[in-house]
Amino acid sequence: MTRIVKKLLPLLLLACLGTLAASPLSEEFEQRVRATKSAEEGLVVINEYAQKMTDLEDLRILQNYWMRADKGASQQHFADLHDQQPDSPVYHYLWLRGSESLLQQLRGGRQLTSRFPDFYWGYRLFSSTYSQALLDDDAPADLQQDVRDNLAGDLKLLKKGLKSFGDDSYLLLALYHLHNTKEDYNEAEKALLRLHDPQAIEMNFQIVLDFITKTKRSRAFEALYPQLLSLAISEGKVKSADSLYIYQQNYLYALSLTEEWGRMHAYLDRWPQLKEDDDTLPMRVDMHLGLGQLDTALNLLEGAMARDVLDVKEVEKDSKYEVLKSQPRYQEVMDNALRNWEQGREKRRQLALQSKISKPAPLWELPQADSTMVRLENQRGKIVVLDFWATWCKPCLKTMPLLDAWFKENAAPDLAVFSINTWQSPSDLPQVLEYVRESGYSMTLLLGNNELPKAYGFTGIPYICVIDKQGNIAYEQSGYRPDLPELLDFWLEDLRR
Repeated sequence: MTRIVKKLLPLLLLACLGTLAASPLSEEFEQRVRATKSAEEGLVVINEYAQKMTDLEDLRILQNYWMRADKGASQQHFADLHDQQPDSPVYHYLWLRGSESLLQQLRGGRQLTSRFPDFYWGYRLFSSTYSQALLDDDAPADLQQDVRDNLAGDLKLLKKGLKSFGDDSYLLLALYHLHNTKEDYNEAEKALLRLHDPQAIEMNFQIVLDFITKTKRSRAFEALYPQLLSLAISEGKVKSADSLYIYQQNYLYALSLTEEWGRMHAYLDRWPQLKEDDDTLPMRVDMHLGLGQLDTALNLLEGAMARDVLDVKEVEKDSKYEVLKSQPRYQEVMDNALRNWEQGREKRRQLALQSKISKPAPLWELPQADSTMVRLENQRGKIVVLDFWATWCKPCLKTMPLLDAWFKENAAPDLAVFSINTWQSPSDLPQVLEYVRESGYSMTLLLGNNELPKAYGFTGIPYICVIDKQGNIAYEQSGYRPDLPELLDFWLEDLRR
C-alpha cells in the first residue's frame, strides 16, 4: 500500500481534529499562548482568556490547549460552568468533551441530543465518541455493553441528526460504524457512499480501504476515490496530467484488496502499458498468485526483487509467498535476491543520503505524560529523531516497533528519540498512555499539538524527521517503510561524521 498511496498524497486514517473557525479573539489567544516559553506562562494566558471567551468555537480552542497544559484545571473549569448554568447546551457539551471517560461522553451525548435536539454539537460529540468506541478493540467491557444495549436507539439518534443537519461527515461515519458492527454491510456501504466532503473522505480513507478489504466490495472505492483525487488536484498536490496514472495505480491496489483477480486481469489487458510499470509489480504478483499461476508469479517476484520494488527481507517474512516454495526455482530465486541485496548496501546508502536537506527545526516545548516539559532547544549537540504518530494510524503502529527496536540497539548519549503524539483529542490521552505502556517503548513520549504539523510541514503520519546536532532537519520520511532501521543507520552514520 505504501508504495502506491505515496504517489498520491499521505492519507490520514480517521477524522482528525477538525479545523476550528478562529475568531479574532481566539487568533490573538493562540498567538500569545504559542509565544510563551513555559507551561506556567502558558497557563497564565489560558486563565486570562478563560475569563474573556464566550463563543463556542473560541472555547473549544481554549479547551484544546488547556487540556494539554493542565487537564485537571480545564475539567474543573468547565464542570463549574456547567453547574452554574445547567441549562446551557454549550457548557454541558464542553464539560462532556473534557471527560476522560468515553462511556460518560457517550451517555452524556445521548442526553444532550435529547434535551437540546437542535444543538449540533451534541450530535457531533455523540457521533465522534461513538466512532471511537466502535473502533477500539480494547474498549472497556462496560462501554462495549452499552453500545450493544443501545443499537436501536442510537440508530434513531443518528438518523435524526442526519435529518436535521444533512449529510454531516461525523454522523455518517458513526452510522457506518454502527452498521459495520452489526455486520449489515449493505447499510454500512450506503453510509460511506453518502460522504461528499472531500476533506472528510481524505481523512477517513483508510476506513474505506478497510471496508473493501473485509467485504471484498470495491464500490465505495470507485465512488469516493475520484473525489479524493479531485481534492488533491485542486490543492496542487497532484497534477491533472498525472491523475489518470495515479487513479490506475490505486484502482489496481483496490482490486488487490478485494481480490478481484479476474477484474484486475481484464483491466491490465485494457491498459497494457501498466504491465510494464514497476509500481504494478507487487499487485501483478498477487494477481497471479490469486489465479494460481505460480510460475508467472515467481518470475514477476524475481523481477520485483531485482529492481528493489520488493524487499527480499520482507518477502522472506510474508506468508503469502510460501505457496511459491513448491516451485523448483524458488530457492534459487531467493538466494540470488538475498545475495544481490547484500551486495547492494552501498548503493542503498548513497541513495538514502541523497535526500539530505538542511532547514532549521521548528522549536517546541512539549509535555511528557507526567507533565514534565521537554524543550527541543535543550537537545542541541545531540542527533534527535522525531516520530509523529497517533493511535488510530495503522502505518504509525507498524512503524513504532521498528523505530523503538532500532533505538534500543543504537542508544547512546548523543542520540535522542521522541515519540510525539499528534492529531488526537485530549479525551484520547488514556488510550495513548495505555498503548505506550503496554508496548514497553524506550522512546520518550511527548504530547503534541495541532500546530506542530503546520510548523514541520507534513500532512500525513507517520512523519519522521532526523535533526542534526546543530538543530537542523537533515532527513525526513513520511509513511511506513519496512527498511526504516537501515535508513536510520545510514542517516545516523552520516550525521556523526
